[in-house]
Amino acid sequence: MNLGFGGYDKVDKRLTASSKPFIFNHFEVIRGICTKTNLIKSLRSYYEESPLAREAKYSLFDTTPTTFVIARATDDKEIQQFMHRFREIIAGGSKNERVPNKHCTENMWVVKPAALNQGRGIEVFKNLRDITEFIY
Repeated sequence: MNLGFGGYDKVDKRLTASSKPFIFNHFEVIRGICTKTNLIKSLRSYYEESPLAREAKYSLFDTTPTTFVIARATDDKEIQQFMHRFREIIAGGSKNERVPNKHCTENMWVVKPAALNQGRGIEVFKNLRDITEFIY
């Protein structure tokens, strides 16, 4: 079943009408969670706006890999945040954010070009200079 934006009420009706298995293979207008970039943006927004998350000092990076979306080489704010985070992890952590167990001791980063897919162009780095050269 393919559903457009208004199709979610159809799902509710179908689920209440029958207990038989029902397979959804496509939801439209959910790009905000279907691409890696938009998923991170959506989750970041949720954690920043959620009073419960703020009160518990719960961060996006407590549940997801530390991720930065650098749309272009001139995206200074995001690049500066990444560089700051990279240096914090090398130094052993941060006062404001826990370093989750998922980080390896070598501080390795996966860098994925935005314009490619299916694994093309992905590089793994552990040196900040190499990462910035790749970005620029």
